[in-house]
Amino acid sequence: MHLFTTLSLAAVLCTVHGAPFVRSPTLVVQGNALDIDMLPPHTAPGTCPIDTISCQRTDIDPCCSPQNGLLVLAQQWDTRWGPSDQFTVHGLWPDTCQGKQLPGSGCDHTRAYSNITDILSSSNDPDIIRDMNSLWPSNKGDNNWFWSHEWVKHGTCVTTLHPTCYADSYLPYQEVTEYFRSILDLRAKYNVYAALNASGIVPTEPETGRRPKNTYSLDQFKQAIRDAWGVEPNVKCRGRQLQEVWLWFQVRGRDTYYPVEPRGQDTCYRISYQQKST
Repeated sequence: MHLFTTLSLAAVLCTVHGAPFVRSPTLVVQGNALDIDMLPPHTAPGTCPIDTISCQRTDIDPCCSPQNGLLVLAQQWDTRWGPSDQFTVHGLWPDTCQGKQLPGSGCDHTRAYSNITDILSSSNDPDIIRDMNSLWPSNKGDNNWFWSHEWVKHGTCVTTLHPTCYADSYLPYQEVTEYFRSILDLRAKYNVYAALNASGIVPTEPETGRRPKNTYSLDQFKQAIRDAWGVEPNVKCRGRQLQEVWLWFQVRGRDTYYPVEPRGQDTCYRISYQQKST
C-alpha cells in the first residue's frame, strides 16, 4: 500500500510561442520515494560542492549531482547529414547508476515541450539554432521533432536542470537551452572525428554493396578513442556501415563530465567508415 502526499507550490505561468511554462510544479511523494520529476527546493547551483562524483553517494542533493549519474553521449555518422569532417549528435542519455534505461516517456510530463526550435530561438544564445542545425540534424528532416523527442525523453531526466534547482534566479525555459548547449560543448570537447583522424582513421571512398571491402577493425576504433581519452567507446554498426560511437560519462559536481569505461555492447566487427556526400 502506497501513501501519496501532495505538496502544492505556487505556480508562475507564462508562454513562449504558445507553450505553457510552470515555474514550480506540484510535488508528489509516493511512499518513501520522491518522483524524479517533482523535486523540492534545493541548494542553488553556485553553492553546490564541486568534488562530488555521480553514482558514488545517495545522500547528495539531486540539484548538485545528477541522480541519473551514468550518461551516454551518442555521436552519429550519417553520410547524408552534417559537416563532412564532423560526427553529429544523436543525444546525451542519462541512465540509472546501475546502467538501466529510464522511462521512454521521460521524467517530467509538465515539461514535455514540443516546440524546442521556438524555445531555442527565443533564448539568449544567438548561435544555438545555427549550431543545432549543423551538428544535431535529424536524419528524417524534421529537426524540431528530433530535438523535442530528445528533450522529453532524456533532457527532463537530468535532475540538475530541474527548474527548482535555480531558485529565484530561474528564467523560463533556461534549462532547455542549457541542456542543448552543454551537449554541443561536450561533443566539441570529445570530437570523435578528430580522435579517429589522429590515429590515421579517416573516411574512405564510397562503396556500394552490402559488404564493403575498405574497412577498419573494431579494435582500431577502440584504440583510437582510448589513445585520445583513456577509455574505450561502444561502436554501433548496421551491417558493416558505421552508425554511432558512444562515449560513457559520470559527472563531477553539477555538470563536469568525465569519460568512463563503457557499459554497453558493440555491434561492429569490420567497420565501413565512408565519406559523406554533404
